[in-house]
Amino acid sequence: MDSLVGSNHAGRNWWDLQHYTIDIETDIDNKRLSGSVSIKYKVIGDGHVMMIDLQAPMLITKVTSGAKIIPFKQQGRFWWIDKNSEGKVGKIDSIMIEYNGSPKVASNPPWDGGLIWNKDEKGRPYVGTACQGDGASLWWPCKEIQSDEPDMGVDLFFQAPKDLTVVSNGRLLSSTIVDAVKKRWHWRVTQPINNYNVTMNIGQYERIAEIYEGKKGPLDVSFYVLDYNLEKGMELFPEIKLMLECFESRIGPYPFYEDGYKMIETSFLGMEHQSGIAYGNKFKRGYSGRDRSNSGYGLLWDFILVHESGHEWFGNSITSKDINDSWIHEGFTTYLETVYTECLSGKEAAEKYVIGQRKIITNKKPLINQYGVNFDAPGDIYDKGASLIHTIRTIMDDDEKFFAMLQNICKKYYHSSVSSDELEAYMIKESKLNLKPIFEQYLRHTDIPTLQYTIQDDVMTLAWTKVIPDFKMPVLLVTKQGNRKWITASDKPVSFRLNGDFDHWDENIYCEYKLVE
Repeated sequence: MDSLVGSNHAGRNWWDLQHYTIDIETDIDNKRLSGSVSIKYKVIGDGHVMMIDLQAPMLITKVTSGAKIIPFKQQGRFWWIDKNSEGKVGKIDSIMIEYNGSPKVASNPPWDGGLIWNKDEKGRPYVGTACQGDGASLWWPCKEIQSDEPDMGVDLFFQAPKDLTVVSNGRLLSSTIVDAVKKRWHWRVTQPINNYNVTMNIGQYERIAEIYEGKKGPLDVSFYVLDYNLEKGMELFPEIKLMLECFESRIGPYPFYEDGYKMIETSFLGMEHQSGIAYGNKFKRGYSGRDRSNSGYGLLWDFILVHESGHEWFGNSITSKDINDSWIHEGFTTYLETVYTECLSGKEAAEKYVIGQRKIITNKKPLINQYGVNFDAPGDIYDKGASLIHTIRTIMDDDEKFFAMLQNICKKYYHSSVSSDELEAYMIKESKLNLKPIFEQYLRHTDIPTLQYTIQDDVMTLAWTKVIPDFKMPVLLVTKQGNRKWITASDKPVSFRLNGDFDHWDENIYCEYKLVE
C-alpha cells in the first residue's frame, strides 16, 4: 500500500496534471463536504487505468467526462478509474469526480492531518485544513504525488455561510450571494502547486493589505486575521515586508508574484500553504514564545511567519520529487531562519543561532531512506539539514559565492521538482568543491564525523572517524590570535606542527572533536 501511495506507478505515470477545478460546498454544522473536482490532464504514455486518491470516510459517487459516465472501483484509499482518453500521446483530456463525506478531523494539526472544525474566541465557526503528512486526499480527490503538480494551477470554489469569509490560495476573483444564507467564493492559483498546499480557511476575517515593491515589481501582500485580532495583525504586518526584503536580497525574488503573498490566521500553529501561509503563532516572538536555538536570537522575530514563508522558495517553488528527499524542503527552509537572523542581527548572531539548533538533532535515522514509499521523514530533516547547509557555506568560505549558489538553485529549479541526487550534483558543480562524501555522510548515515586528534611535542595528528570510507572534509583551526586556519582532514591520519598556536576548533562545521590524551 505504501508503494501505491508513494510511487509513480502505472496508475499515474501515463498522465500529466494540467489543472484542477475544486468546487466544494461546506456543511459546517455537520462537519461535511460535498462537491466535485475536475481534472484536466495530458496523456504522456500508454495507460489503461487512472488511480485517484481519496481517503475514507470520503466517497466518490460519480465520474464523468462530458456527458459520458466513466466506470470506477474502490480499493481502500485508491480509486481506479477507467481510462477516458483515446490513448493518443499529447491529447488533453478531462474528467469530473463528484464526491462527499465527513473528512477526517485533525486531532493535533498540523502534525496530524485533516479538517479543523473549531470555534473562535467568540464562539463563531473557525475552519481550516492541514494535511501535508497525510495528504490532500483526506478532503478532496487528487493525484497524490509530489512530482506532478498542475501546470496551469487550480480554480477553487467554496460555498459557505454568507456571514463568514472563505480564504484560500492565490487571488480572490469573486464572492457572490447564493441565497439568504450562503455565499460562493472563487479563488484562483495560476502557478503549479503541491496538493497539500491547497487550503480552505473559514472565519470572521479582516484583511490587512499593502503593495510591496519587490525584485519583480509590485507584489500584493495580505494578512487575513480574525476581526478581534486586527490591531495585533497590523503590528506584525511590517515583519512580512522585512522577511521579503531579506529573502529577496539573499536568495532571489519571491516565487509567486502572479498569485500574490498572503498569510492567514489559523487555530493551529502553521503550514506553508502556497500563497496562503497558515499562521497560528498567536502573535508571539519566537516559536510560540520560545527560542528553539536557546541563543536568544530566536526571540527577536516571529518563527512561523519566517519559517513557513521560507517554504515559498524551498518546498513550494522547489519541490522534492519524492517525499524521501524532504530535507530539501525543511533543511533549506530551516537555514533561512539563520539567514533572517543574519539580516536582523549580523553574521555572528546567525552562527550562534544555527549552532544552537544542533541540540535538537537526534541522529537516530538518516535524512534519506527509502524511495517510492509513503516515507515518514525524521525530524532531523529540519535542524540537521540546516547544519549541513551551514557546514557547506563554511567550507565554501565565500559568502558572496554561497548566496549566488542559492540564487542559482532558486532559478534553475523554479516552479519544478528535483531529486536530492540532482540537487547535490548541482551544488557540487556550483561550489566547485568535492561535496559528494559530505552529502553521503550527513544525508544517508546517522554518525556525525568525529575528528580524533592527538598533540605531542607541538605536533598534531588527526583523522576523521565514524565516517564512510575515503571521507574528506576540511576543518577550521582557530589560533590563539583568533586567526582561522584551514586543515585538510580525511579518514587517514595526517600530522603537522602547531608552532604553539592552537586555541580551539571553529564550531561552524557540524562535527565532533575528540582529543586523545
